[in-house]
Amino acid sequence: MAVVWNSARDTRRRWFRRLDLAFWAIWVAFAVFIWLAYRTNTTASVAIAASLNPEQAKCAGIVINPLNMSGRGQLLFWSLFAFQLSFYAVLIGILHRMVHRFACGRIFVSETLQGVWWMGIILVIWPFVDVITSNAVLYALHEIGDAKFFLPSYNIDVGTIAGGLFLMALKFVIEHAILLQTENELTI
Repeated sequence: MAVVWNSARDTRRRWFRRLDLAFWAIWVAFAVFIWLAYRTNTTASVAIAASLNPEQAKCAGIVINPLNMSGRGQLLFWSLFAFQLSFYAVLIGILHRMVHRFACGRIFVSETLQGVWWMGIILVIWPFVDVITSNAVLYALHEIGDAKFFLPSYNIDVGTIAGGLFLMALKFVIEHAILLQTENELTI
């Protein structure tokens, strides 16, 4: 019976080691994603405008193109771009650390629970921070003259908030399960 348990444990550990290695591919893919997002922000509006008729092209001129902005406008735009990407980098980093701990055989430890807790907090707070910073940067770009219109957006991603609340609740459930398991081991 112990042989089966060790083989299942080893299989899980090997799977987590593979997942840990896969996270390095995710980091590389993240760099590619940054490059593609940069290219989309700098070239898509030119390509779209070229394919439109003259009246439609006037309307497409409303779309912000960072290459046509002033120095301050570009600094604001790319700062917001980097800030928004940092959200994903932080989440990937927390997940990678958790998977690395799992690969080392440390699954139900306090660091894992703290990682789940912080991911929940970040997911709950992020939609509000994103809307506030995006609107502030767009307003600043409008005041500088790099954006023709300022139309504030109040789109809050409720799914992200719900996911964060779920992770925060999951942390407490896992913490309670660990406590019950510890009490069970002490009574036996």
